[in-house]
Amino acid sequence: MDPTASRTATPSVAWRRRTGLGVPGLVLPGAGLVVLQAAAFAHDTSHNCHYFGPSLRMHIAAWAGLACGLAAPAACAPLSRGAVRRGRRPQWTRAFGVAPAFVILGVLPLFLEAFGVWALYAPDPSGGDDCAGLAYALGGAFRYPAG
Repeated sequence: MDPTASRTATPSVAWRRRTGLGVPGLVLPGAGLVVLQAAAFAHDTSHNCHYFGPSLRMHIAAWAGLACGLAAPAACAPLSRGAVRRGRRPQWTRAFGVAPAFVILGVLPLFLEAFGVWALYAPDPSGGDDCAGLAYALGGAFRYPAG
């Protein structure tokens, strides 16, 4: 038996399916959670001119998105090393082409996920006064009030 025959063998269908969907299966939900946090949960912080801070679902979406974004590159290298350990060439599989492509495309969502986590702990954007500083105007800060 040729010793190089096992290295050039085609990977099994189950292995290709696992590796082909592993990294994109982490990048796409992470990007979806970024969009969800920016679009659907953006209005959770203020209600009737009162700042309540980020909601629990904002925290869950931000941290889960960041975990998915960080797990995708961390999963790409072991997949190719596992193929080599099994005696297969990862360059010959479609999954090896898909996984690094999704890791590269997942860099922008990763930065947005990190920004989303940072935004959770950022100070109140209105400076602590409800309704973007109206407390300053209504508290007699003007020298000559109207009326």
